Amino acid sequence: MCNPYFTKDYIEFIKACEDPMLISLREAVIAAADKALELEPIAEFTVNESGEEQPNYGPACFQIEGNAMPLGLAYHITGKEEYFLKARELMLAYCAYTKWGGDEFFKGDLLTGHFCTGMAQGYACFRDVLSEEDRKTIAEATYRLGIRVLLEDWVLPETKAHCFDTMGHNWWAVCASNGGLAAAVMSEDIPECRELADITAKGMEEWFNYQGNPINVKPATLDDGAFYESVSYYNYALFEYLRFAWAYLKTTGKAPFDDAAILRRAARFFVQTTYPSGKDNYFVGFGDCDRGTGFASCVPLLLARLPDLKELKWYVSSKVNLQNDCICERLLHYKDIYPAEEKAPEETACFYPNIGWAVFRDSFAPDSNLLAVKCGDSWNHAHLDAAHFVLYRNGVPEIYDSLGCNYSKEIYRDYFVQSAAHNVVLFNGQGQHHDDHHHHVRAVGKLYNFTDEPDFRYVAADASGPMGRHFRKHLRHFLWLKDFILIYDDIQAHEPGEANFLLHANEPTCFKMLTECEEREEKGVFGEDAHEVTFKSFNRNTDSEGRVKFVSVLALGEETPTMQKLDEAYKITCGDTKVYINLLSDGRVMHRNCTNTFDGITTDAVILVEDGEGYAAVNASSIRKDGKSLFDRLSRITGRIK
Repeated sequence: MCNPYFTKDYIEFIKACEDPMLISLREAVIAAADKALELEPIAEFTVNESGEEQPNYGPACFQIEGNAMPLGLAYHITGKEEYFLKARELMLAYCAYTKWGGDEFFKGDLLTGHFCTGMAQGYACFRDVLSEEDRKTIAEATYRLGIRVLLEDWVLPETKAHCFDTMGHNWWAVCASNGGLAAAVMSEDIPECRELADITAKGMEEWFNYQGNPINVKPATLDDGAFYESVSYYNYALFEYLRFAWAYLKTTGKAPFDDAAILRRAARFFVQTTYPSGKDNYFVGFGDCDRGTGFASCVPLLLARLPDLKELKWYVSSKVNLQNDCICERLLHYKDIYPAEEKAPEETACFYPNIGWAVFRDSFAPDSNLLAVKCGDSWNHAHLDAAHFVLYRNGVPEIYDSLGCNYSKEIYRDYFVQSAAHNVVLFNGQGQHHDDHHHHVRAVGKLYNFTDEPDFRYVAADASGPMGRHFRKHLRHFLWLKDFILIYDDIQAHEPGEANFLLHANEPTCFKMLTECEEREEKGVFGEDAHEVTFKSFNRNTDSEGRVKFVSVLALGEETPTMQKLDEAYKITCGDTKVYINLLSDGRVMHRNCTNTFDGITTDAVILVEDGEGYAAVNASSIRKDGKSLFDRLSRITGRIK
């Protein structure tokens, strides 16, 4: 049987190469293997403080998965038998378990999958030195406790318990991929596994291409390569798929399916959501996203499959503090990663309308400016954050997301996933319904009119659906001009009350509220340790019809914009740029003319921009100045006026 992870020739290359990066990776892998020598197998059950037995499947599965490959690589690089003996000890110990995770609902779960992966990697690395009896014991136990259990639950038509509408998010991809990986690796010794690997490959093709189900409020798996559950969870699902795909490719000579286009779109998503910084490895942290920092472990595997993508090499090179990240993957695929040519991405904005994400940046240089907006789904790992935004600036998240904590903690669901943990607008202190996160919001948020033109970048977030119990309308306009970003909230509540604009920001901040508000200090929590933080709310009462407006800016240049109130309009000035917000164009006269005049300019635009380049508008059909038509159409447009 061929080892799907490395060949003898590749091991000789690793041993002989004198490149400093490879040497550091080689040393890190051996150091991890040396640390693994100190491990002892974990008993299947232990007695807790209350005297009850409880399983140890989590610690055990991560022990074997996290150490099988370092031990295997270290053994083949150094020839030291102690690495083989430790791997053998761990594998045989877990073969004696009665089960590898699961419960009454999931016979095979994520933990079962991680057992499968660790056992398969150890089996592949040491198959040639294991005795025939040990090989048989490990293969049969993996088949019985892992492969069959997982694939019967998730894939096989005679027994499967889940379709994409019940558990179609990352769990399905991870569990199927882990079972399929072990089946591919052990297919030569267990003939039934070849068909199981093939069935898994077909299932994964269907998962990637799943288009959703509106009756069950289930979104499509992907939106042009983006995953609604967050960067972290797509990294998790894609990492496990790519490990399966690599093993399948090496054992069959072909990919699980024609996945090249899907993987290229996925690569774009990871590149477009990263934030280059000299301080840490940040990415756009919407939803359940770990710490909002880190290195996407799937990228080395993506680059191994797509070595022509120079932006992926740039992604690896742009990261800092990678000493302990993906050391085995980076060593195994060193030839595809480090000699490759790199190129910083050229595309500085992206839009994913189905999941409701938009990202704008001024460049991919370290410590530049990045604005990300989310107004989409709210369910599971996607938080109650309709019209939420974050700003990365000077190398850090200046306006930030509160991130999250362990799911077992009450504060996870009671705070982190709720609206109050995000930069949104509440009504009388209330956001989206508390249970939207658990039961799924049916009226999802939307992003409209994404525009990316020179010195005119725009997107509208419509949170009216998710906030429907409070607001008839909530439109949040984001307009990035040359030196500042304008945020205009146009709200109408069902009844009069107080609107609360929330801002979680680190000081000093470039944020400025331009409308008159009562500013209050609020208490919240942040991060895995849920430590207490303070943030701000800007509060205004609606009028008698429930209408209220907020106008705020993010000042990116040296000059801070100012605002004055005109007759049924706001005028914002910054240098030679003037922005007019037409308060008549807010839907109150939808079937009548909402044309307004300010400073000699007559227009029906929601927002009009006048700068050194001419005019630009949001939702305009006409612009006239001093009686002369500058622009006229019978349908409204957003963008620069040509």
